Amino acid sequence: MAGPERFRLGDLLIQQKLISEEQLAYALEQQKHVGLKLGRILVNNAFVTEENISEALAKQLSIPYINLKRFRFKPELVRLLPEDQARRFHAIVLEDRNGMLLVGMADPTDLKAADEIARIVKSGIDVAVVTEGQLLESIDRGYWRGQEFTRLD
Repeated sequence: MAGPERFRLGDLLIQQKLISEEQLAYALEQQKHVGLKLGRILVNNAFVTEENISEALAKQLSIPYINLKRFRFKPELVRLLPEDQARRFHAIVLEDRNGMLLVGMADPTDLKAADEIARIVKSGIDVAVVTEGQLLESIDRGYWRGQEFTRLD
């Protein structure tokens, strides 16, 4: 898996005209006091949606964005990554693409997590961006409740 370039989320969102410089300045100031990730602060203030951030990341990194609300899960693939690791890395196995697993990650720039996931699933992986909220809901529905993985809608 090739390593993604490093960039600053706020700059990316301004460049893609999703937030203003004033909104970024406000969120960065708030971040100093509350200790949350910048993306969470921007979403909490309704400056952007999780989907906006995920789509912007996908575009910047030239990787797919997958809306888990519309995704058909294959439980046998999802369960290749144990639940505790899926929660730890904020990741979920989505597809087998001719021996390479497509893994949805809330933070696709986390190379250590991607390397560890590849080791756990014993396969090479490609990453896609998913929203953290949809990811956690999918994990809850599929692992925690012991149900089949289903679309969220």
